[in-house]
Amino acid sequence: MTLWTIEALPLYRFRVPGPEVLFQRGFGEMIDMVIYAFVLQGDGKTVIVDTGLPADFTALNATIRSRKGPEAGFHPVGQPLQSQLAERGLTIDAIVLTSFGPYAVGGLADLAAVPIHASARGLADLRTPEEPALLHPIPGSAWRALAAAAPFDGEAEPMPGLTLVETGIHHPASAAVIVRTAEGSVAIADPVFTRRNLVEGLPLGAAEHAAGWHGMVRQLAIGADAIIAIHDPDPSPLPRDLWHRSFETR
Repeated sequence: MTLWTIEALPLYRFRVPGPEVLFQRGFGEMIDMVIYAFVLQGDGKTVIVDTGLPADFTALNATIRSRKGPEAGFHPVGQPLQSQLAERGLTIDAIVLTSFGPYAVGGLADLAAVPIHASARGLADLRTPEEPALLHPIPGSAWRALAAAAPFDGEAEPMPGLTLVETGIHHPASAAVIVRTAEGSVAIADPVFTRRNLVEGLPLGAAEHAAGWHGMVRQLAIGADAIIAIHDPDPSPLPRDLWHRSFETR
């Protein structure tokens, strides 16, 4: 049985208005979050989950601050992703994308020729957007990399111990990866931003389908013993017994 380890590499910190993260809650609150790349290692393979922002994100920050206020925007934390990977002597065998946000696909240009796994629905949305106004602005280099991505439809297991799941709920391309570890199975899911989402039973404020968000978490719980909230300052797995009782299966 292949068991994997998970290492969260912090890349940027950012703040967003509370209602974006907590459905109909957090008005007047700015919530601190972190963008990570997650390094998965098992059976001699190394997989990276998400790749961070492009090198120049000045224009992106300006746009974000014009909509969300001067406290918003991304700030680098530590070394760039490529430097952190080099320090660890890592060669990446595959990339998994949990979304097509600029904070997930921006580093694809620096990882050329590495196989990419991405949601089939998300890749179809790039070709024919379900709602053009909500399409993420994707750098040209990332567009080219995504054109060669291997789509997964519903669920897929590209390597033993890694299950990829299309989730939607936040964006058409939103996805999760369930990682089999020595401590149990751990999900990393785009639509679960913070530990508060799980502990308080609150879906994202920016969601395609708020009610469906609860069903998504219950579905992940079938295969996962814990979830890493993908943007929480604490990237440790949050076990099921600490989730809100609304996620209990009946």
